[in-house]
Amino acid sequence: ENGWMFPRRWMLPSLKSEFKDMNLFQSKDSEVIRVKEDDKKMEVSLDTSQYRPDELSVSVSAGVVTVEGKHEEKAEDGSKMVSRQFVRKYTLPSGAKPEDVVSNLSSDGVLVISANKSPPAIDVKINQN
Repeated sequence: ENGWMFPRRWMLPSLKSEFKDMNLFQSKDSEVIRVKEDDKKMEVSLDTSQYRPDELSVSVSAGVVTVEGKHEEKAEDGSKMVSRQFVRKYTLPSGAKPEDVVSNLSSDGVLVISANKSPPAIDVKINQN
């Protein structure tokens, strides 16, 4: 082998089976259940069942709705810690006012944020002859 050492299978650490299916760069948006917008309102449904109500916040600033969740738990002996968080931002549709944004958390952890759109100031029907 002329002095070259090729690694043997037993020399390479194998990944434990629980890490084998882990995809750190997955593109799936795990919290978002549905985003729906029509001419009357915008509605976003998020799965927040992994978070307590006091770990969630919804705010509106400069025409953007921000939804945040942050969860941390530690073992009593301090040996283990779990931490997860998410931030989602949605631009308010034209015609929606910040004060019209409403959020509602169901008992099964689905957070629904909705914003009603204001009707146009003048609705004029145009007859064409």
